[in-house]
Amino acid sequence: MKMSSAVLLAILVFGAECAADGPPSLSQLPVPKVSGYVESWFYSDSSDLSSQTSAKKVDNGFRVRRARLAASGEIGEGLAYKVGAGLDGPANGAASSTVRLLDAWMEYKANDALRAAIGQFKYEFTLEGAESTPDRLPVLRSEVTNELSGKLGTVGGTFRDIGIKVSGAVKKAKGLRYSAAVINGNGMNLTDNNGYKDIVGRITVEPLSGLVVGASGYKGRSGNEGDAFDVDESAWGVEAQYAVKGVKFRAEYVAARWENWGAATSAASLSKIQEPWGWYAQGSYRLPFFEKVEVLGRYEYFEKDSNTVDSGLEVTTVGATYYLKGKTRITANYLFREPGQSNIITAQETNATGAAISDLFLLQALISF
Repeated sequence: MKMSSAVLLAILVFGAECAADGPPSLSQLPVPKVSGYVESWFYSDSSDLSSQTSAKKVDNGFRVRRARLAASGEIGEGLAYKVGAGLDGPANGAASSTVRLLDAWMEYKANDALRAAIGQFKYEFTLEGAESTPDRLPVLRSEVTNELSGKLGTVGGTFRDIGIKVSGAVKKAKGLRYSAAVINGNGMNLTDNNGYKDIVGRITVEPLSGLVVGASGYKGRSGNEGDAFDVDESAWGVEAQYAVKGVKFRAEYVAARWENWGAATSAASLSKIQEPWGWYAQGSYRLPFFEKVEVLGRYEYFEKDSNTVDSGLEVTTVGATYYLKGKTRITANYLFREPGQSNIITAQETNATGAAISDLFLLQALISF
């Protein structure tokens, strides 16, 4: 009895001490960092939309292109996380907006040279593909980058998927940075539809001060488990960027190959092959006498499918950006577009195809926080 009483007394004392300490208060927990941006547009499309349905014939208007909201932070001992959502306004002729989960991952950082993340994340493929909208100077990505963004993993996912990723940086090794991921390869917010996993990675180095060069690669297989045939995917790219005070130059070349895929139908098709490729060169200059203004010029060429005659698209973009504060800005871009005759050619922000595609004007207002 005396022993039981002693044990009971010890338990009560221990419980009282725990109650006094209590669980961690909210003030003791790391406060998440809330970030995001809102991107609004005015657009004017000079393309021939006469063959489109009435909902898609509107050639100008205002649009909330994107809205992003994310919470991220660290929980000590090298653990970090991010949760982010995308709220995109409807495209011209579309019925509704899009709301979807973009990022949901946790990461362990062993040191600067080794990080490991698991969940849904943005994987790195090409320089442009790794950038977010506030980091990209032109309003639109290049056509070749946009094509692969909507295609890798077959269903696309803005270079996002579910899997595991390792990344890191070694400054002493010529500024080496790397990222490699094993992913489902079925796009974001989707479970895998087969037993194969896709592999994607990117590596960059800085051989000279201000000059960064890199390469990317993607290899995967898509299609439902049990289908008569699979779609094999592969893509690669090389990049270079040089920056000195007020001046930036960059160029990229990207190519891809889809086996058992029809370029004309945009669907799995036995023995068909689509091989898109493209490149762009871009330069920008921050005006020394008016540093809030940056001017831009970019030339790009995109081949929708090297196996299809006359399926190329040339785009020359000129523009200017006025920075209000940080990345918050107003940007005007005019795109001179010269398409080939093939009807498989598409372009961003128009419902026209092939030879009906023409110039585009975009005015972007972006607030970043």
